[in-house]
Formats: sequence, C-alpha cells, structure tokens
Amino acid sequence: MTSIAVLIVEDHPIVSLGLTTVVSAQEDMSVAGQAARTEEVFEQLSTLAVDLVIIPLRFEGENKGLEICREIKAMPRATKVLMYTSFTSPSDATLAFLSGADSFLTKNQSQASLLETIRSTAVGKKVWITGLDSDTTARDLDDRINSSLLTKRESEVVGFVLQRFSNAEIARELYISVTTVKSHVSNAFQKLGLRNRRELFAHEDDS
Repeated sequence: MTSIAVLIVEDHPIVSLGLTTVVSAQEDMSVAGQAARTEEVFEQLSTLAVDLVIIPLRFEGENKGLEICREIKAMPRATKVLMYTSFTSPSDATLAFLSGADSFLTKNQSQASLLETIRSTAVGKKVWITGLDSDTTARDLDDRINSSLLTKRESEVVGFVLQRFSNAEIARELYISVTTVKSHVSNAFQKLGLRNRRELFAHEDDS
C-alpha cells in the first residue's frame, strides 16, 4: 500500500500534535514533517518527499496560509494543499480557492471527514467543506469563480480585493503598477459578471 506523505503546517502545538497523532495512526499515511514557521515549510519541501501539505488559513498570527499556499502552487512541482481551518465563511473558502488550494476543510468536521479529505486530495480530487450552509449568493460567487476563465494573475488580484486590499496595496504586493492592477480587476469583474467591488463584497457579507 502506498503511503501518503503529509507535511503538517501548524503553529498551535496542540493542534499540531492532534494532526500528527491522527495521520500517523493510518496505515496509508505518514507524517513526512512538521513546520511551525514559514521558512520551515519551504525548507522541508525542498528536502522531503511530500504528497500533501495540511495548512491553516491563519498562521503566525496572520492569514499567511493563503500566501504560503500561493507560493507552494507556484513551485515547479506543486504539492497538493489542503487548507484546514477554523474559519468557516464561504468567502474564506473562495480565498483558499483563489490561492490555489486543492481542498478546503473546516476544523469542526469529524476525524473521518479529515482522513477522507486527505485521501481524496492526494489522488487529485477537490473537496470543499465549509461547515456551514452557504447563502445562495456566496455559493453563486464560488460557482462563478470556478466556471470563469480567470487567469492566474486575475485570481490573485481578486483574492487581494476580497481581503480589502486597495489597488495601490495590491500593486505593492505583486510588484506591478496600479494601472495594471486596475486592468486586472476590470477584466476579472467582467468575467465574474460583477460591476464593482460593492457587488463582490455583497456576496461575502450576505454569507
């Protein structure tokens, strides 16, 4: 039986221990490594054989999980990423999707659900469980993003917009001009059938 090598990214010791215990107890899984800091994530990915990374949305006191996920998925041989988080809103799932996560699971789900999600994600299936009954508008936004033809850059820009970044702040984060940011925002909104940021946030705030 092929073992799924898992890298556990978690800065909360108790959560990290719990994940390690659960994963290690499975015959078809193994803990390849653990990381409690951002630099440790990439150090271990460069030296270990990892099939899947479990990472929280909030990491090191910030929403660094999204940034780490984007960096992992930008690597030449991107590892599967499972976003495992206590954040349950549909907009958080959307942000994870835009950051390239392969699956999204909230921490209020059962252990069985976690293990099944790990197995499904490892073989290329996407699993998105937010733990809440999503409002119609929030589901509609996720559906639009999934069915749209957003470029990678447009997806990144929409992710920053959802986090309330201004055009100038997005430009600084992506090392591009404000004019280019505006162009990406305009193109992305057109593809999503949105006229402005107010309509985008309406999907989030109604959830």
